[in-house]
Amino acid sequence: MLYGRAEEQAAIEKLVAGARDGRSASLVVSGPAGIGKSALLEHAATAADGLRVIRAQGVEFEAELPFAGLHLLLAPVLDRIGRLPGPQAGALAGAFGLAAEAPSDRFQVGLAVLSLLAELAEDGPVLCLVDDAQWFDRASVQALTFAARRLHHEGVLLLFGVRDTGVPPEPAGLPALHLSGLDGDAATALLDDRAPGLASRVRARILAETEGNPLALIELPRALTPEQRAGELLPLSYNFGALPLTERVRAAFSAQASRLGEPASTLLLVAACEETGELDVVLRAAQSLGAGPAALEEAERSGLLVASGAMLVFRHPLARAAVLQGSPLVRRLAAHSALAEALAVSARPDAGDRMAWHRAAAATGPDEQVAATLERASHRAAGRTGYIAQAAALERAAELTPGASARARRLLAAAEAAVAAGDLRRAAAIGRRAAAEPGEDTLGPRIGRLRAAVEFELGSPRTAARVLLDASTGTSGPLAVEMLIDAVRNGYFGGDPDLALEAAARLRRAAGESPFALGLDGLARLMTGDVAYAVPRMRALTHHALSGPDPALGPGQRLVAGAMALITGDDDSAMEVFGPLVSEARDQAALGLLPIALEHLSIAEFFAGRLRDAGAHAQEGLVLADTTGQTHRLDHLHCILAWTAALSGDEDRCRDLADAAIGRALERRNIRSAAWGTLALGLLDMGLAKYGQALDRLDAAAQGPVGTHYAATYFAPDQVEAAARTGRPDRAAGPLRRFQAFAAASHRPWALAVAERCTALLTPGEAAEEHFTEAVRLHGDGGRPFEHARTELLYGEWLRRAQRKAEARARLRSALRTFQRLGARPWAARAGAELRATGDAEATAAGESPLDRLTPQELQVVRLAAQGMTNRDIAAQLFLSSRTIGHHLYKAYPKLGVAGRGELARLVHAEESPGR
Repeated sequence: MLYGRAEEQAAIEKLVAGARDGRSASLVVSGPAGIGKSALLEHAATAADGLRVIRAQGVEFEAELPFAGLHLLLAPVLDRIGRLPGPQAGALAGAFGLAAEAPSDRFQVGLAVLSLLAELAEDGPVLCLVDDAQWFDRASVQALTFAARRLHHEGVLLLFGVRDTGVPPEPAGLPALHLSGLDGDAATALLDDRAPGLASRVRARILAETEGNPLALIELPRALTPEQRAGELLPLSYNFGALPLTERVRAAFSAQASRLGEPASTLLLVAACEETGELDVVLRAAQSLGAGPAALEEAERSGLLVASGAMLVFRHPLARAAVLQGSPLVRRLAAHSALAEALAVSARPDAGDRMAWHRAAAATGPDEQVAATLERASHRAAGRTGYIAQAAALERAAELTPGASARARRLLAAAEAAVAAGDLRRAAAIGRRAAAEPGEDTLGPRIGRLRAAVEFELGSPRTAARVLLDASTGTSGPLAVEMLIDAVRNGYFGGDPDLALEAAARLRRAAGESPFALGLDGLARLMTGDVAYAVPRMRALTHHALSGPDPALGPGQRLVAGAMALITGDDDSAMEVFGPLVSEARDQAALGLLPIALEHLSIAEFFAGRLRDAGAHAQEGLVLADTTGQTHRLDHLHCILAWTAALSGDEDRCRDLADAAIGRALERRNIRSAAWGTLALGLLDMGLAKYGQALDRLDAAAQGPVGTHYAATYFAPDQVEAAARTGRPDRAAGPLRRFQAFAAASHRPWALAVAERCTALLTPGEAAEEHFTEAVRLHGDGGRPFEHARTELLYGEWLRRAQRKAEARARLRSALRTFQRLGARPWAARAGAELRATGDAEATAAGESPLDRLTPQELQVVRLAAQGMTNRDIAAQLFLSSRTIGHHLYKAYPKLGVAGRGELARLVHAEESPGR
């Protein structure tokens, strides 16, 4: 029976009922030690009649054993691994040491957990209980968090119990329920039930000191002698003054442990030092220290330790802590040493790693043999994508390393592993320790690269570029080339042409006149406005990437090549790069790469007029970037989503997305995100006819750091139009020259057309028509339908003012159709108003496409289903479960007016037209 938790029990029961109905959910139950988290999780298990229950409990231990907690949780259902998609099955089996280790994305295991839980739920709802999750290894927590955030309609409930530790609880980003102490009535009822017959003043003292903590209410009375319970003598252990409650409870457990004989005390200590609770390992180690089976009986009788099958479990983690803290150091060292020897004969796959950690715990000073053993364990962890465990093992190995040079090398490797795990603050701290080691100059470039990686994500790209340039001085070979490539890009992101040019010049000397080096040199020169030099070199890199397979061009290099196409206005080539790159990332479950590839693809789709897909891909990228901890990328994706809001005229959403992102980006000198956000706000102002506001905003941006980014060239036509509409043609001259130079260098028809349109806006009288007609002709070669429609709108307005209404109608109707197709409501309203002013009765709103009724996720699912993919295939592509895919289709059918899958292909094909 639980006291005082009716509200919390009801919340848990509601989640269990939801799982029965096929709704997935997760909840983190947090609070201090003994507050009742475990009891609530146990209540969930009791209430889960009809649900399959799998559970595991974290154990406090200094080792970081990769995926140990996850293995414990999923051990009963590992027979289902064979039903997972091949890469996922391999990743999970490798993580658990059940198969050969295979390289994979660090998020692949989380995806496999998602699929495995969804597979289990095919047989009925599932309840996963993870208690003391704060002591689960980080790799397991990350995998479970990933799965929890992508489970929706499977009937899986994940409940985590997490002790308050003073830092944000893991798993992060999930719904949370915080527990506090019981109220007075509930605390009194619990104490009277579990400890009847206490003297009144003892009872009052316990109620006052326990602060409503259920564990304290139960355990403090257990530590009392009969005389103390009767009030004849209060225990000295209660005279703690300001000592925290947790320490008082631990003292109560210590008092119970102190009554045991020497053999039982030894066995209790060995069990406290053994992280998995394996009975045979504990008994073998205890036997070597003189504690036989009889000691186990006495330890069990104390109630501190419970044998359950082949496992030993402490009644509460504080009991374990009390045993450890109450034992002299020499006895703890002996226990760890005995456990290492016991594990030497164990056949478990993880026995070698556990043995290495126990030997490290038994070490009293530098020991190269133990350090080398831990380093080997770190290599095994890396092979299983357990990068957090790799970092922990290498850091401890460094602490045990006698020589400064080897110690620095291991610390740096630990920091690099922490970067691979996404734990950047820890990486920075370990990296500083590596740099402080004396006499190790050869590690300088790697330390610099590490500092730059941390700085890029947590600080400023410009600072990261400077760090890379300094660290690469005097370095040669592939490492130098990689560092200089990153330096050019960081200088570009940070809006610093001098840094980018310096890095590009050194890159050309280090890598030769390769298309990649020349392309990045072009990118640096573009920041100075030298488009005639820059654009041909950047286009050459794109063409090189598309001309055939080049083993030297990995995913990162192909991203750069595709970005060059975007910058130079070659949207078709950009799509040709990013479309396959996104598909490959999906197929390989490369979740670290996918958000970046989706971001770039969405930009290309926006420019190409595929607004639905652009929004869906940007939203997917945002969710994945958040899930995978790519915080740097979130602001950029927010700004891209702000474009779609700007185009539709959703002012509040556009500003909510862009304003905060721009502020953060400028603070960190991340000019790339600030530039795209500014472009979105400028587009919004233009659509809402706030021309003066648009002109001031864009002029200020072009004259500041944003002016070094190519987005300043892309919003130059808005500056020209805003200047013309506000009667300030003098403010249009600079932007016009900038865009004309770009258009001439790029040779893209859409860019040449927009340059002609801008010229027409600044040309007085009838001479403007020559430029308008040339712009319309150039637009006929395709590309950027939104810009085409803007040209026709402006030409139509010009024709109407010239009283050529019939000609104006043709232009305005075409513009209206495109704006309506794109969902550009403010622009469609302007075109419609102009049409009505010509007397055109057809200036009515077009009906929406059925596809516009879908959410971004539903749209993606429908598109893939229309291609003939099964739910399982779609789930693998979108990193969701098959049941969630089925739910999206179920919701989409009525919106589309179709009865089933067979009609989707015809509908989607009919709706797919240029500009959709």
